[in-house]
Amino acid sequence: MFEAVKNYFSEFKILKTVSKDFWLVNAIQFFDGLAYFAVIIVISLYLTDSVGFSDMEAGAWQGIFFLFITAFMFAVGSICDTLGVKKTFYIATALLGLSRIGLGIAPQIAAGGGLKYFVMAMLIVMALGTAMLVTNTNAALRHFTTPENRGTGFNVYYLIMNIGAAIAGFGVTDGFRAAFGPVNGNLMIFNFSFVMALICFFCAWLISKRHDDAAAAEKSGVTEKTPLQIFAEVWKESAFQKLVLFLVLTLGVRLVFTHQTMVMPKYYVRTLYNDFELGLVNSLNPIIIVVGLVLFIPIINKFNIVKLLVVGMTISALSLLFLAVPNSWIMAVPGITNLNQAYLYIIVAQIFVFAVGELIFSPRFVEYVASVAPKDKVAAYMGLSALPMFIARPINGFVSGMLISSYCYDGIRAKIDTGHIPYLQSPEWMWMIYFILAAISPIAILLWRNKVTSEATDDSDAGKKDEPAAEEAAH
Repeated sequence: MFEAVKNYFSEFKILKTVSKDFWLVNAIQFFDGLAYFAVIIVISLYLTDSVGFSDMEAGAWQGIFFLFITAFMFAVGSICDTLGVKKTFYIATALLGLSRIGLGIAPQIAAGGGLKYFVMAMLIVMALGTAMLVTNTNAALRHFTTPENRGTGFNVYYLIMNIGAAIAGFGVTDGFRAAFGPVNGNLMIFNFSFVMALICFFCAWLISKRHDDAAAAEKSGVTEKTPLQIFAEVWKESAFQKLVLFLVLTLGVRLVFTHQTMVMPKYYVRTLYNDFELGLVNSLNPIIIVVGLVLFIPIINKFNIVKLLVVGMTISALSLLFLAVPNSWIMAVPGITNLNQAYLYIIVAQIFVFAVGELIFSPRFVEYVASVAPKDKVAAYMGLSALPMFIARPINGFVSGMLISSYCYDGIRAKIDTGHIPYLQSPEWMWMIYFILAAISPIAILLWRNKVTSEATDDSDAGKKDEPAAEEAAH
């Protein structure tokens, strides 16, 4: 027992070797996370209640927003490598600040078609800022860590991100909605997010220029390549081809990772009640992940990355079965006496199981992509690796709009209360459709497992502890 505790704390001692820039990058991630996670919790309701979009239009524009994030990540990777960490953070936070304040004040000064077009434009600007910040953050963490402390560094990054996500839920989202009402509270969340962008800009100002200067010196005299040239070059690399194939096969389960913001907010308020604590329930996921990371970081680090990715995806997909169970089954559980309790039970159960899967999957995924990337193409790899999400995010945007309007429309609870709504017309059937789509991924990975495994090709001794397991997985 003593030895286990000793090993646990020794895992974090290695962070003494990281620079202050590592912590500044994590500060940017934290403050931007307060804004980003609060915004995506309410964006579906904002588009419907404040801008006037229908469920179909709101779902479509959510999908378009995430599509542009992915498209921009594909395009800005090489740009981030060229500009350097500091300048990229400047541009990203400026774009985020502009778009968020625009979305916050627009419904108060405009209406009708003009408002809709302005919001569409601001969503695209916000997508660009988000793509640059995410890509640059992942690249910066690679630059500001070493092969020895990188695994723990990415775990801490994911830990801090989820702390921010938890606070964004019960603190920011519920706080503003409780203080200003559901509709005006959503607008205040965008204004708050503008302030967070200013704080992130200040953190970027504190980051040292030494790394960017050193990188620029290395590139002096070297002909710069266009994004298309870099893509053509990177595509020829075996490690990247395996990475892309792996991501394509995970397409189905990726829908699970986006349903929390695209589907769940309207599912909550329409199956339960309009002033449902959206932030609190959305905080459960990151809180579970934070606790899990603190307890299990040393254990998780001992397993092969690819195996953990597959296990995490499978658990996340299975979590949807809780939501797909007929209400009559849940009402039969001892202690559940009414429909509200039944819905709360399956919601909490789904969040818990999904969080376990995400805890296993997400930190390892970011580390995996960073570890297989060549030193001079980190940002490019991080951006290009998001290419398959061109399909997943817009699909879930349009699919969520269609499914919500068909199976979880405004007023569905009144029909559920009558007890005469068929299963194939219920919200539970909507979740069964999502489960079927998600289950395709683990099956596909098992069938193609020998073609998607790729060992980390990191600096020097990186990933040595996973080499035997990686070889085993490859065979």
